[in-house]
Amino acid sequence: MVSILKIGPVERSIYSLRESSPVVIPQIDPDKQSVDESIKMLKKLDLIGVKHIAIGSSLSNPILAQELFEVIIKDFDFTFTTYVSTTSSFLLKGKLGRSAIYWATVFNANNLFFLRDSLVMGAPLIKTDLLEPIPTAYVFDERNSKGTANWLAQPNPIPNEKPEISLATALACEYLGMRFYIMAGGSGSLLPPPESHVKLIHKKTGLFVIPTSGIKSVSHAKSLLEAGADALHIGTLIESEDGLAEFKKIFNLSKKFPGRKIIWWI
Repeated sequence: MVSILKIGPVERSIYSLRESSPVVIPQIDPDKQSVDESIKMLKKLDLIGVKHIAIGSSLSNPILAQELFEVIIKDFDFTFTTYVSTTSSFLLKGKLGRSAIYWATVFNANNLFFLRDSLVMGAPLIKTDLLEPIPTAYVFDERNSKGTANWLAQPNPIPNEKPEISLATALACEYLGMRFYIMAGGSGSLLPPPESHVKLIHKKTGLFVIPTSGIKSVSHAKSLLEAGADALHIGTLIESEDGLAEFKKIFNLSKKFPGRKIIWWI
């Protein structure tokens, strides 16, 4: 008997984007704005040249998320990923080749729901042809955030001055078979992701490294891209016109950085 490791079309499309340059991924929170407002934002992101987006929040309303899914699938060409936030996340309906879910354990959570239980509860429910699971580690580092995600997951955040703990954590996740590694601080992070951690994980692992939270300027993004980030998740910044202008600068900056070819058995 021969078993072949398969990855889905959305994950492959993200790797394809990474071949030319790091991927800058805007994140839309459907709970913060109406569908009409989201459509206006999506049109602006489309004009910038964005190809992949993230959708979700810590306490996402599945009805609002589903409405946004349907708009994107019908009227736009983006691929997109969403998150495990509540057990209702697993019942969302996307489209094969367009939609995925970060199949994520919050690896340093003290709340077992986010560490393990949500995945166990959701695994029998998810329709993998509607939401493609991407094996993901979601790991909090110290950013002085008191956001909802921090309150819910109750993480033991990795100290900024301890990049070696980040590396050990990332290696553990890689050895468990995870492919994406999201470095989070929580919404409202006062500090950007620590580039020393990104640099070490990029150098010593094969993970697809995605820093997020607290990326508020071109200089923040430049430091992370120089450290070897494969992608950046940017959420709060795009929620204002000035922030969207800064996002465009970050997006254009990312095109100046080299690509990376990622090969998996398919």
